[in-house]
Amino acid sequence: MAFWMTETPEGFAMGYATDEAEARLMIESQQRGSVTFDEATGRYRWTVVLDGGKSSHGWSDTEADAWWFVKEAVNRPHRGTRYVTKTRRGDVG
Repeated sequence: MAFWMTETPEGFAMGYATDEAEARLMIESQQRGSVTFDEATGRYRWTVVLDGGKSSHGWSDTEADAWWFVKEAVNRPHRGTRYVTKTRRGDVG
């Protein structure tokens, strides 16, 4: 179990994670993402701004689900990029 704490634009956030890697992901989620409640729709709006100005956003029914989407968006390092690796083929014959 790891305790983490980080500075955010609104102040600070803290919590517990199962290990150091999960704590680092949660810290990055708090720094790059936000979750706000929209009273008109009764749902939570989540937004993440990544490097290069790319952003992800959406709606969720619960705050916990919204933070899950934020964490997933932060954890996609190659979003929108297709990488094709060359394979080495031996002589067939």
